[in-house]
Amino acid sequence: MDDNALYGQLYGKYAVDIDGKIRGYVDNVDVEIKDGEIFFNLEMYQYTPSYNVGVLDKNKYGPKIKLTLTPKDIVSVGKDCIIIGFGRIPDLKDIERFKMVMVENEGLRKHYKECQEELDAVTNKLKEKEDEFLELLDRLRMLKRKEDEFDLIKEELTRKNGELKAAYEYMKVIDKLENKVSKLLQQYEGQKS
Repeated sequence: MDDNALYGQLYGKYAVDIDGKIRGYVDNVDVEIKDGEIFFNLEMYQYTPSYNVGVLDKNKYGPKIKLTLTPKDIVSVGKDCIIIGFGRIPDLKDIERFKMVMVENEGLRKHYKECQEELDAVTNKLKEKEDEFLELLDRLRMLKRKEDEFDLIKEELTRKNGELKAAYEYMKVIDKLENKVSKLLQQYEGQKS
């Protein structure tokens, strides 16, 4: 882009900073290139507030001031004004990249939310399974206690059964002895008589 085109884009416009303060009215533009960087040296009339807004009168402007800008300092050039950000506003490419990052971030946030919901559902299912497992474990412990009690009762019953068999055998022996004693008594009484 040649100097005349740049001059035409910046000349005769109001210089407004990003905070909304009118810096002045650009009267002359000098383009300078130093060390591969472009600098715009603006000569402008300093703006002083005036209530006669409809008429452009150079008397309502204050003294001439100079302002040196780089392309990064200029946010936008419109029909009537130049918006100056002094490097506080990122380039449009950066803004577009930030927008893409924001869209990607929003997508990741939605994905995170979906994953969190899935995790919560799985956690709830695991909690239910854990509750069921603990309930089954309690029942298993109760059955184990009953099995131990049953084993003790079974041992006691086996012992009692052994005692009962021993008593039964003892009763048989006593019956045999009683029969022998009865026979001996009968024989003895039969011999006495």
